Amino acid sequence: MRKMALVNQKGGCGKTTTAVNLASCLAGKGRKVLLIDLDPQGHAGLGLGVKPDQIEESIYEVLSGKIQIIEAIKTLEKNLDAVFSNVVLSAFEQVMAGVPEREFTLAQGLKEIEDNYDYLIIDCPPSVGLLTFNALIACDEVIIPVDSSSFSLNGLGKLLETIQIIQDKAGHELTFRILATNMDRRTNFSNRVVETLRARFPRNCFETEINTCTRLREAASAGKPIAEYDQHCAAFLDYQQLMKEILREEAKMKAKGFALKSFVEAKEKVKEPMEKEVAFIIEAPEDAGVQIAGDFNNWVPESLDLTHSHGRPVWQKAIRLSPGLYQYKYLVDGRWVSDPSNKKRADNLLGSTNSVINV
Repeated sequence: MRKMALVNQKGGCGKTTTAVNLASCLAGKGRKVLLIDLDPQGHAGLGLGVKPDQIEESIYEVLSGKIQIIEAIKTLEKNLDAVFSNVVLSAFEQVMAGVPEREFTLAQGLKEIEDNYDYLIIDCPPSVGLLTFNALIACDEVIIPVDSSSFSLNGLGKLLETIQIIQDKAGHELTFRILATNMDRRTNFSNRVVETLRARFPRNCFETEINTCTRLREAASAGKPIAEYDQHCAAFLDYQQLMKEILREEAKMKAKGFALKSFVEAKEKVKEPMEKEVAFIIEAPEDAGVQIAGDFNNWVPESLDLTHSHGRPVWQKAIRLSPGLYQYKYLVDGRWVSDPSNKKRADNLLGSTNSVINV
């Protein structure tokens, strides 16, 4: 498994955006990817349509030893799994104070899934603390997103010092590369930033640059990666280029022991997640028109069948779903209704809420 941590102690530099979209692009190319959100703000989850209050098992429970990491993994789409976080993770550093080798907690927890994925991508918090140390020790590669600001450049030196400390004191070798993000090549300042980075770190800069794009912000707001939101915008092409640049290195990584899951499957076939039949049930009058729509049918309403339970009219439909989170809603006589028997809710763009089910 090839392991990458996205790190920058400055917020707003495109770190989470890159983690989410790189993971999505790699999964779309057939690589099995695990995305881990190590930021207590939970922004990676938000960028994939999962809110912190919807997370039952988070990375905090894994790091604190309450559950195994496999219990916290959620399947989002084909080839893409994730372990999310929420604000509880901010207590990790205090809880682990004084615990020996606490910087190795994540690395130890990952051992049981080492052969399950081709790529591990970790979104780190915008600070260099215990959580970031855990990510750096668990990974072999560091991607440092740097946007066109003097603050981002100033923090780069300190971050490289931290990487050097880990290599010296923990004996853990790391390779790092810098990714220029939020670039606007129409401005002289952005051009100078890129020139400065390439001059100071000629062997450690990605060829790819991520240009500023409004569609990226829109996609994050909609809780979707750019590959799902708009494949015709410049940001999608940028992240596709970044993915291709990373994939070109697989032959070199293979020589160092990195093996794609597809190679492992040649020796031992790994089963795909099984679909599960889910029964959707709502009570409504016999003469009502009752339908259901959700992520699973592209929000195209489908009719439910009328039955009776304890003398009451009940409408139901069985739908086969793959593992993952789904939002849905009933349409009763032309009126959208959340599932009264399901308390899990998610805000939608219309100012109301959808019901949420975790299969």
